[in-house]
Amino acid sequence: MNTAGKALLATGVATAVAVTRWRKRAPASRDGEADRWLAVTVYRSPDEVQESLPEDLARWRDQVEIRIRPATGDKGTELMAKPVGQVSRHDLRLALRKAKSVLEAGEVVRPDTAPTHPGPLGKALGLVTNRAGGSGRL
Repeated sequence: MNTAGKALLATGVATAVAVTRWRKRAPASRDGEADRWLAVTVYRSPDEVQESLPEDLARWRDQVEIRIRPATGDKGTELMAKPVGQVSRHDLRLALRKAKSVLEAGEVVRPDTAPTHPGPLGKALGLVTNRAGGSGRL
């Protein structure tokens, strides 16, 4: 193996060690995450958002704290939510995305099916798309 190959291998090993250490430390640094608000900006007036809050968010009224306020720069409305009950942050994030889509387009807009490839990059793309609530295939 030449010098460039050895340097590349050493860089890869150092990166893997750094990522592993960061992952072990990350959950402890996310302790305050439960106090953070999740937010989307909806291109509607605050009155329209208040009147027609989508079912995905309305069904969790007792488990979620919701704030509706004008967005900065007169750019619509900030729809903010924070879980206070048993709802997960991931489910709440998906519900906010769906609410934004319903309020702006009248329906949940689904992306076209992502092109799939049988190799590892295609599978990785499918996993990322599925985690984000999309319609990726494996």
